[in-house]
Amino acid sequence: MSGLTSNVNKSDMHTIRLLYSSDAQEGLRYRDFMTIMDKAAETNRERAITGMLCYGGGQFLQALEGERLAVNTLYHHIAKDTRHTNCQLLSIEEISSRDFAEWSMKIVDWNDAVTAARQTLLLKHSGSRQSDPSQMTAQPASAFLRDLAAMERLLAE
Repeated sequence: MSGLTSNVNKSDMHTIRLLYSSDAQEGLRYRDFMTIMDKAAETNRERAITGMLCYGGGQFLQALEGERLAVNTLYHHIAKDTRHTNCQLLSIEEISSRDFAEWSMKIVDWNDAVTAARQTLLLKHSGSRQSDPSQMTAQPASAFLRDLAAMERLLAE
């Protein structure tokens, strides 16, 4: 019996990054989910989950990082949330380091200040200036979020 417990504990210690996209329900605005995200950031801190959420054009692209069970539990909760539809899992990968370690949840509103630099970044990774995460594959979506995070860090300086 102790072997089973040992295996469960070992598998629970894997750190993963999960990426998904979804469509916001009509009428949902950035200010509406800011309150939701404040609560989510607090919960994520308690569960040692980090990540980044990009919102624009009525769509979400989100990366979640943390212990495998915690991230999977959170994703299943998110997927059932009626404030969005068409939740598509883009990737899950084991990671040795986090890309968004300083943020329990960083939010970027694409519509708030679409700069030329952000549009260039999107064009580089998706081939379009319009935000449509559902059309991105896992690798470009992940690279886009990493580059966007780097840009956000520079803007914060």
